[in-house]
Amino acid sequence: MTGNPSLEEYDRGTILGLKTIRFQKGDWRVKDSADFLRENFPCSKVVVNIRSDVDSQLKSMNTTFSNESTTEGKDTDDIVKMNEFLIKVVEELGDEMAKLVDMNDWTQNVEVLNEVISWLGFRHCKYHAIVHENANGFGRDNETPHDIGENCHYAG
Repeated sequence: MTGNPSLEEYDRGTILGLKTIRFQKGDWRVKDSADFLRENFPCSKVVVNIRSDVDSQLKSMNTTFSNESTTEGKDTDDIVKMNEFLIKVVEELGDEMAKLVDMNDWTQNVEVLNEVISWLGFRHCKYHAIVHENANGFGRDNETPHDIGENCHYAG
């Protein structure tokens, strides 16, 4: 395949992923956002991660993006509004297409992530511990085993 393959060129075994941290930026309404995802990614499953500890989120944003205008003037009320927007997008998309997770939950309980991988359609997969990427800034976690099971597979 060369260039951008068409949807027909993908099969059920092809898994594509995307991470974005600025989905709620701009003038989009909840329904517009959900409609965009449904129209452009009709077969996708969307995992939306929020951080209910808005004080820690603000501290992280200010530390990570300290030289960017994206955090200027931001306060915890702004983060609460961002979280509320994302929660409403998940509700608009429904349980089949979207799943909400809270970083405050999954960082303390690996079973939250095990529920996510099952919801995504993976079978016989189990995280045993949380791998802490971005440790001490952007460091890799070389201590925690990354194994999720030798029989782990996508069942679709």
